[in-house]
Amino acid sequence: MKNKRVGLVGAVLVTAGLVVFAHGATAAAAGAGPAAQDGQTGQHTVQRNLPPDFMGLAGITGWVLSGNPRTFSREGLYGYVDGGAEVFLQYGFRDLTVFNLIPEKTADPKKAITLEIYRMDSPKDAFGIFSTRREGGEPVSPGIKTFHWLGQEQASLVKGNLFVNILAAGCTQAEVGDFVASLSVNLPSGETSMPAAFSCMPDFNLIPGTERYICGDIAAANETPLFGAEFWGFKEGLTEAYSAKYGPGPSKLVLLTFKQPPQGLVGMVYRLFIEHAMDVSISNDIMQGVTVVGRNFYFGQNGPNGVIILDEPDPKIARAYIQQALDKTAKKLNENKKDKKDDKK
Repeated sequence: MKNKRVGLVGAVLVTAGLVVFAHGATAAAAGAGPAAQDGQTGQHTVQRNLPPDFMGLAGITGWVLSGNPRTFSREGLYGYVDGGAEVFLQYGFRDLTVFNLIPEKTADPKKAITLEIYRMDSPKDAFGIFSTRREGGEPVSPGIKTFHWLGQEQASLVKGNLFVNILAAGCTQAEVGDFVASLSVNLPSGETSMPAAFSCMPDFNLIPGTERYICGDIAAANETPLFGAEFWGFKEGLTEAYSAKYGPGPSKLVLLTFKQPPQGLVGMVYRLFIEHAMDVSISNDIMQGVTVVGRNFYFGQNGPNGVIILDEPDPKIARAYIQQALDKTAKKLNENKKDKKDDKK
């Protein structure tokens, strides 16, 4: 599978992804030598080189470790992900462990897997960095319970606070799927669920597998150039976003959550739309911008939440999306306030 960075995903993540993947593929080829053997039994002693947190990897079916794992700290990540470390750091990166594996029962020197396990601060952060590396529509396996996608040369999954990238050389897609299935049950235990904010997304026409959690200014600017403006507050951690694609277009909805909405937000968004060569109008508190090539953008806000719609050609549908998302977030906000009051009683 090719490394996919299409649509609204911008050049920074493209570059970051290519550096990660190219580096990993080189590592896989370099590490594809013979696995360590026990002098008495001649059996592969994978456990000997595994870090304590990842002893379960010895249970992966059909594959053995080749060489010693490599670990990278926050500072060392720049040496492995040249040019792409910053986006990981903005998602709460802790450390990275890289394993090279070869098949247990074949001496094919062209077949190897590089396994990159990124430990993040939280399951939400792990899901976030995972979500920025998929477009929707990637193959998945019903037998793998955690969020994942599969390809012939690359796969990815998230489990607990671990984001895992798999780079496969000389493998079939079925072999990659079997590896990911075995890996998913041998990683340390942990649960990953969709961030709660996605429950406020409109549920009609949503394309499953396109949901993204956006944290930091790098991921935000790659979601849409509109988020390159500093007033949104992504760089300072004052704003987070949640996006998903909607059919049949597809259009995209981005739900914004502000710790404190910027003063004069509507006026700044209006000027931003104008800067992007849009014909801008406001009706019933919803802003619409139309570019010279006919692309439509919409913005609405209610308190600490805002919604942007990208590329929805039907204004009625776009306004329905915005209204439903804002209604759901307002309801959730009121429920949270009520729960806090009840806790104080």
